[in-house]
Amino acid sequence: MSRDMASNDLENGHAVLDPPPASSGPEESGASSASSATARKQRSEELPGLPRLNYKLLDHKKKLFLVGGLLVLEGSILPIVLFYPLWFATTLRHGILFAIITSFFGLVSGLEFAHRSWRLILKDDRYRPLDGKRWRFDFTHMTLSIGYTVMTGILIGASIPHEPLVRPLAMPLPLFFIEVGSLALTTGIMEARKMPATCKVSSTPKGAPIPPVLLTFIEDVVAVDGGAGKTYRKRLLGRYKVSKDFRALIKRLNWFWGVGCTLVGAGSLAVVWTVPQEIAYGIGWGAPLVFTIIWTAITIFWSRKSLQIEKKRWMENLHRRQEEEKQAES
Repeated sequence: MSRDMASNDLENGHAVLDPPPASSGPEESGASSASSATARKQRSEELPGLPRLNYKLLDHKKKLFLVGGLLVLEGSILPIVLFYPLWFATTLRHGILFAIITSFFGLVSGLEFAHRSWRLILKDDRYRPLDGKRWRFDFTHMTLSIGYTVMTGILIGASIPHEPLVRPLAMPLPLFFIEVGSLALTTGIMEARKMPATCKVSSTPKGAPIPPVLLTFIEDVVAVDGGAGKTYRKRLLGRYKVSKDFRALIKRLNWFWGVGCTLVGAGSLAVVWTVPQEIAYGIGWGAPLVFTIIWTAITIFWSRKSLQIEKKRWMENLHRRQEEEKQAES
């Protein structure tokens, strides 16, 4: 069975589940020991019947912190850091001020978006959704496309007047959070009511039960941006299908982020239009960042604890079934 799984994963994601032993030559003894230790650790983490997610954030922490840090800098910190000194400490015309700020928007996110676009349209379908076609991208890509288009349109349109419209220029991030939160709430309701997907949602085919959008976002981001490919997509969906505890975790986190994103987006938007415009700009670009930091910290702790409980219960159920089979045979 293990060989069949490995064969299927190789066909879909080009990944090896059980890597061959390293060369035993003297010049590679250190690498061999490290490789063997890693292989033993990975096998020890395999639980019978429970697909192991072949991706660990700690193994990619340098890229995660670099890209994540640059995205936070571009999408929240830089607009605030540039706005207040240029607004209060210079005589620069406000139109030029916002032209400077807007010029940085999309610098990092645009490159990352182009990179994931390239991976999705490669002739090799390693990164595309299961049964996905070359030019259809994935659901996360389409969500980002809509969000970036709206955000860019607002930034350009509100910067054109001789005296830029400060309040609309504070709206892009709250609107993006409302978009994401609305998707989470909508798919959460659809999943709870066992409603089918009205279109193909990444690897979920049209007509199949729709999962919470958080699962889709995880699938797409790790498979494409993280480089885990189809192997991860297959394993993640397999884990969601067979594990009751994993499904419960995804559903709860989906509601957690859906409600949170919607409230912080709508709340920030309301504040933007009720406080002085100089304060509104900081709220619009700063409040979503504070929310994201808090929600991410809670999610990490929550996920780690829940995954430990999942594995413990899985082994308990496995042992119980084995005992029942032994009693039935006797």
